[in-house]
Amino acid sequence: MKVFDCHTHAVNNFEAYNLSIVGKNVIFNYLDEYLAYQESNPADSASLIFDFKSEENLKKIKELHDEGQIEALKIHSRILKIDESDYPYLFDSLKLFDPKVPIIYDGFYYGSDIEYRPRLEKLIELTRMYPKLPIIVAHSGGYEILKYFLHLMKIENIYYDLSLSLQYFHDSSLYLDFKKLIKFSNRNKIMFGSDFIDGNPRNQFEILQTMFDELSLPLGDRLNINYNNAYNLFKAKKYGF
Repeated sequence: MKVFDCHTHAVNNFEAYNLSIVGKNVIFNYLDEYLAYQESNPADSASLIFDFKSEENLKKIKELHDEGQIEALKIHSRILKIDESDYPYLFDSLKLFDPKVPIIYDGFYYGSDIEYRPRLEKLIELTRMYPKLPIIVAHSGGYEILKYFLHLMKIENIYYDLSLSLQYFHDSSLYLDFKKLIKFSNRNKIMFGSDFIDGNPRNQFEILQTMFDELSLPLGDRLNINYNNAYNLFKAKKYGF
């Protein structure tokens, strides 16, 4: 079955990547990392951190966006140290960009820097500002997955990225929550991802296929989650929806 990994990072030219895939979305958490990246694969897409706090970086990111070099922007509250007071400026800065460019919103809760945690209420505010903008919840909310599922379930422009969380929580009670997400969400809005290199692609793919079997998921839904949804979002449409 074809696979498109919606969430990877450029480390060691993917030498340690251990799953057979058709293409991948490479997320760059730092502008310098993107500018230094050498590998070029027409099957891949590139997503870049939305560094709105640096005027110089924001200008460069805007140039790359206007040139069609990046397929999505990523909001990562812990890396960028986004606290409650930063969101009005963040939302204003997004107005500089194409209103259809997908947004990846990091939703993994981790670490003691709690003041920079992901904020579900701000994510919902963003969906209201841009109701047609594809907004991808990276890691599907992590240990807050059930909260994200229940509060976002009727919002049509929300997508779920399963990366890292499948591996991180597969031996916890959250396994049932991820199954619930897949069982009751729109399966055109859920995507396989690994978070390579922090995540093990093959391990997470196998966990996901086990969930599919336990849910008796139809072949079409499996193909959508494994490949079509991410490919259509990052490659096929290219903002043309």
